[in-house]
Amino acid sequence: MSAYLTGRPRHRVQVDDAGPRADPDPVGRAAGLLWTELPMLLTGSVVVTLGWAVVRVLSPQLGVVTVLGLGLVVVPAFAALLHGGTVLLTGEHFGPRALTRSLWTSYRPTVAVTVVPMLTALLTVAATNAWFLHRQGWMLASMAAGLAVTLVSAAVGVIALPYLLRFRCPVREAWLVGGFVATRQPVPVLAVLCAVGLLVWAAGHVSIALLIIFPGPLALIWAAAVTAATDASRRHLDPQGHR
Repeated sequence: MSAYLTGRPRHRVQVDDAGPRADPDPVGRAAGLLWTELPMLLTGSVVVTLGWAVVRVLSPQLGVVTVLGLGLVVVPAFAALLHGGTVLLTGEHFGPRALTRSLWTSYRPTVAVTVVPMLTALLTVAATNAWFLHRQGWMLASMAAGLAVTLVSAAVGVIALPYLLRFRCPVREAWLVGGFVATRQPVPVLAVLCAVGLLVWAAGHVSIALLIIFPGPLALIWAAAVTAATDASRRHLDPQGHR
């Protein structure tokens, strides 16, 4: 795996460039961007919140429509904001106009990553509904298996999604890099999953107007966590080169 990540004859897998160059404090830098990049963050947050509002109207209760709406509407909208956070952490400019372009250009790559956890989540919802209807014990195992696969694919996707949006590489490459980084640096990945879980919980309990304040900071937290994880993975692959 490490040989695959460090290079191939025709195409190098850019683990060495999978995020901003070793910023000593990516979280601190992300916090500093909250004010200076407020217009872009607010623009992206409004788009994400509107997408969630549509899903919430169409499916007030958790179900198939909710999962499809998250995977095909909300996450792609958030992915453009996440890409913006990743670019900003490298020191490059990413304003509202760039965000608008990214909403279109990042849709297909985002769905290519989210389709796996989305499908496993749909199967888990179907298994849960079947268990409530029939109450057979073996269905609990199906629910547990579906939930486990969903969580694992989501954890890998935490790294794979910003990597794919940044480098526009083959989807298989993004999944391989995501799996490599997530298995060696699980703490930042789990931190992102917890933050996403809190946002999903808040989305179901707060007003739409209040929800606008959350996506922007989450995008920067996610980008900072990916930066920290990929920096640590570089040191794992090339310990002498990062002394």
